[in-house]
Amino acid sequence: MTIQSVYRRFGQRAAIDDLTLEIPKGELLGIVGADGAGKTTLLQMICAILDPSEGRISVAGFDSVRHAANIHALLGYVPQSYSLYGELTVAENLAFFAEIRGVPRLEFAQRRERLLHFSGLAQFLDRRTKSLSGGMQKKLAVCCALVHEPHILVLDEPTLGVDPISRRDLWTMLFDAHTKGKTIICATSYMDEAARCNRVAVLSGGRLLACQAPKHFGMDFEESVKHLLSPSVSVPRSPDFSTHEVVGEAIRVTELTRQFGAFTAVDQISFTVARGEVFGLLGPNGSGKSTTIKMLTGILPASTGSIEVAGMDVATRPGAVKGRVGYMSQRFSLYTDLTVDENIEFFGTVYGLGPPVLAERRSWVLELAGLAGHERKLVKTLSGAIKQRLALGCAVLHRPDVLFLDEPTSGVDPVSRDAFWRLIADIARVGTAVLVTTHYIREAEHCDRVAFIHRGRLLATDAPAALRKRYDGVELEDVFIALMSEIS
Repeated sequence: MTIQSVYRRFGQRAAIDDLTLEIPKGELLGIVGADGAGKTTLLQMICAILDPSEGRISVAGFDSVRHAANIHALLGYVPQSYSLYGELTVAENLAFFAEIRGVPRLEFAQRRERLLHFSGLAQFLDRRTKSLSGGMQKKLAVCCALVHEPHILVLDEPTLGVDPISRRDLWTMLFDAHTKGKTIICATSYMDEAARCNRVAVLSGGRLLACQAPKHFGMDFEESVKHLLSPSVSVPRSPDFSTHEVVGEAIRVTELTRQFGAFTAVDQISFTVARGEVFGLLGPNGSGKSTTIKMLTGILPASTGSIEVAGMDVATRPGAVKGRVGYMSQRFSLYTDLTVDENIEFFGTVYGLGPPVLAERRSWVLELAGLAGHERKLVKTLSGAIKQRLALGCAVLHRPDVLFLDEPTSGVDPVSRDAFWRLIADIARVGTAVLVTTHYIREAEHCDRVAFIHRGRLLATDAPAALRKRYDGVELEDVFIALMSEIS
């Protein structure tokens, strides 16, 4: 595959800027970069979905502009966005993609069995795709992309929002495809995944900064890549909160349960979070993390059990509790058709801030998000990392006693992720309790304590170092997998 002096412009903006790259047959290439670096644009040009504005891309000898249909036939593509049919079952999705790819019936039967074995989806054949967890959906998307045995597999952040076990299963599938000689190109925001590739291409502002084997980046691959990316990512300033009370409990949860009909989403969990503590709630897709946060914030009522947040009973005073907490949901809790300024004003008004206070805190949020001078931009035009920081700023405008963050770093580049965690630490340092959920287990090392949750039940709660020690010093992700294995 040859990418030669390629540009791709959207109006006056160059999403890809004079990029040249050779990708040999059979390579596993990782692509990393900050939000807006051009990763998705590059992948879509390789797949002949987008045409270059200038330059040329040749895939298996086919020109991406003149021979797009030939490239589509020999390639499998797994985009970030939902590529499956939610109303169809697992079996129906596989059959549909096999049919449109012209896979003979006997070959399809053989391939289906192998793919189902590797993905662990055999027991879910009759389940509608929209009812699958995020991890299972991603594995099914990879299966559908592989069903016609493509020579090249292109994946755009395939493990985004996926729990550690599903992430491991996905990479097992990719390695199996790679050993069979397939060329694989995978964009990722996780450095441990990039480190598994033959080479890693680092993009910034549409330009290729480096492309080489992970071992050639230096002694510490992740830190070397972050150093390359740092100039393209603005680092936000810490909040200047007035100090809260830094002793005592901010959250007390006792025998908390939430049922949806016959399904138990959260099953008699109990824990406390101290003021000034960063508490991580970790678990696979569908484990009950988001449901727990929604009960703690008063969005969902508990079926049984009790919750105290900031000294208040959530069941009897949900309205009062909402004024004492900040909440940043998985989708960043912003209104994308409003401008930056309109979002800040809306959240400030909701939290009851008067004009002088809101004006002062508005300036801080704009500086935090790197949006000074861009107040009239629509939120939907912003990059993921900028939306993330704006959402955090809006969630803490009223300087809450407790801050809830639900998957706040999903899909964010490693430099922005590190900067965000520094902000979380600063917020906690002045006495705000922070409860955060994440799929990326390495982030749990930033927490004072973590709780592993699965199928609505707590498996273990302790400091990260104590949990690692309990399992002979292994990585925290291995602790999580071991805990999951003990109950399966």
